[in-house]
Amino acid sequence: MSNGMIRGREAFIANVSSRLGRREVPAAAPAHPFRGAPEFYKQIKLATEEKIELFARNWQALTGKVLVVDEAEAADKVGAWLWDIAAELGVTHVSRWEHEGLKALGLDEALATSGIAVAPWRPVETDAEAGDSDVWPKAAGGANWAQRSELLKRTERCQLGIVWPDFAIANTSTLVLQCSPQRGRSVSLLTEILFAVFRADQLVYRMGEAFEQITLGKQLPGQYASSLNLITGPSRSADIENDLTIGIHGPGKVYAVIIR
Repeated sequence: MSNGMIRGREAFIANVSSRLGRREVPAAAPAHPFRGAPEFYKQIKLATEEKIELFARNWQALTGKVLVVDEAEAADKVGAWLWDIAAELGVTHVSRWEHEGLKALGLDEALATSGIAVAPWRPVETDAEAGDSDVWPKAAGGANWAQRSELLKRTERCQLGIVWPDFAIANTSTLVLQCSPQRGRSVSLLTEILFAVFRADQLVYRMGEAFEQITLGKQLPGQYASSLNLITGPSRSADIENDLTIGIHGPGKVYAVIIR
């Protein structure tokens, strides 16, 4: 069996070599002196406004929508934009990360004016004990689902999720989300619409810059978040007959707010 596997591997490599126009299989593996991103790529530095423009252009190319707002006007403009989106898409229930930046924007109050219920990602009592069973109607599900936490069951009933990414990568328009007890990954995975808010100084040019910050000072597995999600535009899948489907594994509509 072992000799057969070796001969099969050699035949495969020989076939690849011949297709590449080589007369024989190289005796040694080719040199591979470089690791990671090329040096010229690492040296690319963009100003903040350039990173904002690059992220917005790439995000919009993926059908996402972007709002760039000055910090002094953020509370009013972000809340108004969120309200418009919720009204347009018929949103009635929203889940959001328990993040100080999001709370400071007063988004819960902006949504409450339209009777939209908000579920912050923090432990909640049962519907009956909280006295809001009309706001959070019971979701259908089997015995296993009934045993899940009340917070997860509420999030499953939300159409829109609000998050504050740790980083945003301008070159690929990617949001970098690390989960924690206050930042559940379900908020960005179970909802149909994703609404992300972050500051302009959280923008980096390339993915390696974000990973450098994530790993900085960490030496043990327990120091890392249990989940790291990289979100680049709406969820897309073409697994079945190469037929592209939007929103099959996550939100199908994505919005990003950049506060400068």
